[in-house]
Amino acid sequence: MRHGRGLTVLLTAAMLSLGLTGCGENQIPDLTDEEIQAVGEYVAITLMKYDINHQSRLMELTAPEVIPEVPVQGQEEEPSGMGPVDDTPVVDSSGAGVSGDTSFSMEEVTGLPDGVTAAFLEHTVCDSYPNESDSMSMGFSLDASEGRKLLVLHFSLTNTTEQEQEIDLFSSDTIYSITVNESYTRRALTTLLPDDMGTYRENLSEGGSSSVVLVIEIEEQMAENITSVSLKVKNGDKIATIQLLP
Repeated sequence: MRHGRGLTVLLTAAMLSLGLTGCGENQIPDLTDEEIQAVGEYVAITLMKYDINHQSRLMELTAPEVIPEVPVQGQEEEPSGMGPVDDTPVVDSSGAGVSGDTSFSMEEVTGLPDGVTAAFLEHTVCDSYPNESDSMSMGFSLDASEGRKLLVLHFSLTNTTEQEQEIDLFSSDTIYSITVNESYTRRALTTLLPDDMGTYRENLSEGGSSSVVLVIEIEEQMAENITSVSLKVKNGDKIATIQLLP
């Protein structure tokens, strides 16, 4: 309402300023063309200010709406190569001994007492271990699955000290992985055999030795053509890899 009333007053004032130029002497001075134009522009601006249908470009200019960019979610880059696998062999290309960047021995990884050594003796391939005539059987026997053979790796543990040593490989949490012909890798079977290296727990007398084994199953056709065998022994962050054959 106040805007409408102000608009009416301004219109009336403008009309009077033009219509009263002949009433009374020198009451309203004559205006030049420039002054008339200036008054007209002032009136026009003032009228637009009070016009509710007019929006000032200076006062009410709406800022453009900014639409935030949504980041495109691409696929994460995967690191090149493959992650480590427990059964993946780390074979010393130079031949026998411990390979890789570590310098741990089999005795250090398995936690054998100082003065107790482990040595590889031989390997055998069979359908059943031990043989019925073997004194080590003690009623326990391990049979190969159909179409497979047992590969048995024989080791000796020797106490080189002058006192009895307690051997506890059962509690060492050691993982034994055997690789045949550089491509066939299996973890050693956990058995009830009394000479199973993975579960061996005995006292070894002064200067005494004991035989232990690690066993895996291999394909029957592979049994006739074994060209290389390596053993990886892992316990926590300690790893030793031993080339057993050739």
